[in-house]
Amino acid sequence: MKDNIAVVIGGAGGIGSAICKRFAAQHVKVLVADMDVGAANILAASIRFEGGDAIANAVDVTDENSVVGTIRCVVEKYGRLDYLVYCAGNNIKTPTLQLTLDQWKSALDTHLTGAFLFCREAGKQMVEQGRGGRIVLVSSVAAMSPIPERGAYGPSKAGLVNLAGMLSLEWAKYGINVNAVCPGVAATPMTQMVYERDPELREQRLKRMPLGREVLPEEIADLSLFLCGSQSTYISGTAVPIDGGFLNSGFFPEPERT
Repeated sequence: MKDNIAVVIGGAGGIGSAICKRFAAQHVKVLVADMDVGAANILAASIRFEGGDAIANAVDVTDENSVVGTIRCVVEKYGRLDYLVYCAGNNIKTPTLQLTLDQWKSALDTHLTGAFLFCREAGKQMVEQGRGGRIVLVSSVAAMSPIPERGAYGPSKAGLVNLAGMLSLEWAKYGINVNAVCPGVAATPMTQMVYERDPELREQRLKRMPLGREVLPEEIADLSLFLCGSQSTYISGTAVPIDGGFLNSGFFPEPERT
């Protein structure tokens, strides 16, 4: 992976920053793309301080011109693009009966339409280069297990899984592997904010986590790195849960009563 080029969308977030750092540790050159360009610049600077190679770029994933500009930026800086990881998103909590069209569109635009735009533009670049590439879309277990009062979140994440599968078929002839990763509840600042708003929620969720904890951003980063590396050349079109058994825990045994 040394000297290869990665673009990480949502790269300054809890999961995205872990992915950027994991890439940099493998001597991959990284473009940290985020709507919070200040945070992206801080992360890129810290990577450079540690001896890595990283730049930051402001991006609005719902703006086609911004997406095109981000891909242009990485190509102008580094000459090509080898990996795209898309982990931008939002999490709107609203009962579906009260979910507004604007909220619905915000979720789909951020999670799914933004991913489509970046895949399309990155895919064009990878095809033109003629050396293949890797794309990882960060979905969620919500793609398979809907979350109440997240009426647009789950459908958006399910769309990412289907998008990865569809692109893996279309782009196999170009040597481009496309996969999705589906984390369970991750230990990120966003999750902590949710728990502060609803203190009982973590206890309820932990009952369905066989490993008894949330997934760490670094663990999601390790999986994303694996799917971009030389040991996963025959993996494409999959959606890989990284949930500590959460999806299998519908009949998780109740604690024994004494």
